[in-house]
Amino acid sequence: MGLTVTDMGLEKKAGGHELKKHAATIHCSNTLSLLQRKISNALLYHAYKELLLKEEHEITIKELCKLIAYNGNNHAAIKDALKGLLSTVIEWNVVNDTTGTEDWTASSILASVSMMGPVCLYAYSPRMKQLLHSPTMFGKINLFIQSRFKSSYGLALYENCIRYRGLGFTKWFDIDTFRKLMGVPPDIYSVFRDFKRRVLDKSVEEVNTYSDLFVVPEVWREGKQVVKVRFSLKERAKKVRLGNQQSHDQLAEQGVATNEDIIPRMIDHYGLTQKQAQHVVENYGQAFILEKMNIVESSSNYQQGKIQNVTAYFLSALKNDYQLPKTSQDKLIEQHSYQDLQAMDLKKLETMVKKIRKAYLSYREQMIDQAVQQLEGRDYAFFMQDFREYAADFIRTVLKLQRHKYNQDTVIQAPQIKALQRQFALKLLPDLMESIISMEQFIEDLPEKSRNAWQVLKGLKPQHELLTITN
Repeated sequence: MGLTVTDMGLEKKAGGHELKKHAATIHCSNTLSLLQRKISNALLYHAYKELLLKEEHEITIKELCKLIAYNGNNHAAIKDALKGLLSTVIEWNVVNDTTGTEDWTASSILASVSMMGPVCLYAYSPRMKQLLHSPTMFGKINLFIQSRFKSSYGLALYENCIRYRGLGFTKWFDIDTFRKLMGVPPDIYSVFRDFKRRVLDKSVEEVNTYSDLFVVPEVWREGKQVVKVRFSLKERAKKVRLGNQQSHDQLAEQGVATNEDIIPRMIDHYGLTQKQAQHVVENYGQAFILEKMNIVESSSNYQQGKIQNVTAYFLSALKNDYQLPKTSQDKLIEQHSYQDLQAMDLKKLETMVKKIRKAYLSYREQMIDQAVQQLEGRDYAFFMQDFREYAADFIRTVLKLQRHKYNQDTVIQAPQIKALQRQFALKLLPDLMESIISMEQFIEDLPEKSRNAWQVLKGLKPQHELLTITN
């Protein structure tokens, strides 16, 4: 039995942490990033019990990262997100359900924040504390569920739907208000068709993939113009909820799976879109897909929660034909070969490690390329425009030297340009590095002999250039 602390607005359950978040702070106008949304919820969850008792609250960076399921070591990203919470002004309207009167308030999310070594100190303004501690209506945000979301739009939609769970429908939101709730600036996706494709459809897909709700949007038209939107809500059945191991085991026990079994599993468990899942089925056999699922789920990185992007990891397992760990007898052979590796000529050992490094770089390139391709319409256009300006001189050089091979439209696919684009993406997309596992973590799931080769070279030459990757 879990402990329920209703007077504090919090519930701790065996399945994870739940924050009862004030509806006014959910229904607010803001442009928070995904990381900022997650941190904001986690800080409120942590401080809630003593919200009115203390002027300043304290949390270790390690505990904060645990609450938001952040496994990276890039604490600079955490710091930047906290700074963003100081400078982001949110506004909200609280409507009294009895009198119909409306109160408008604006405030920064945090009044102050500081990082002292491993500890983060933060405070709320008096008005914000009063509002957060004495809510009239709540939306329950499960921090475990929020950790699964991949975009700010998806988490924003989830936050704006959970207040109405159990009612069947949300209220009708007029489009301008809904755009603000989703954090969409007024000058982006002004045409509803673009807004639907880039924001609405993708956020609905995320809620239906990662959360315990299933939502369906409904639109209200006046003539040909969409003026309002609401969502029908259904609780997802426990037997098909994300991460339910029983359904996965049942699939494995069937021996022969159908597309109807595999496709929902790829969507629910691995975060693939319907289109991606269909593409995988068309290009790989069912037995091969199930084998790679087993390999992914049995890997130490997966079981320890180190994989930030399960979708990319699964697709990499398919593309690069990841293999199951060695049997115990194979391991005895491998252990014997460890001494052989120690006695091996350095150049031969370096050749083996080069192959490992090449495999990791291939994985990393795939992750970066996928992140760029998944940028939303106008964001992708802006990214490409900025990159072309950044690489203009280099692009002109490639066009001049290889004019018979590339033109203005195709030069972007030149290997030299693609490499430069990946470096540019790492600088411009601050959350990208969080989704890429380190080379050391990548090596943990390699066959024993490859890991041995890596360790032997590291023992001989700890600073060897093959052992490090620079951004």
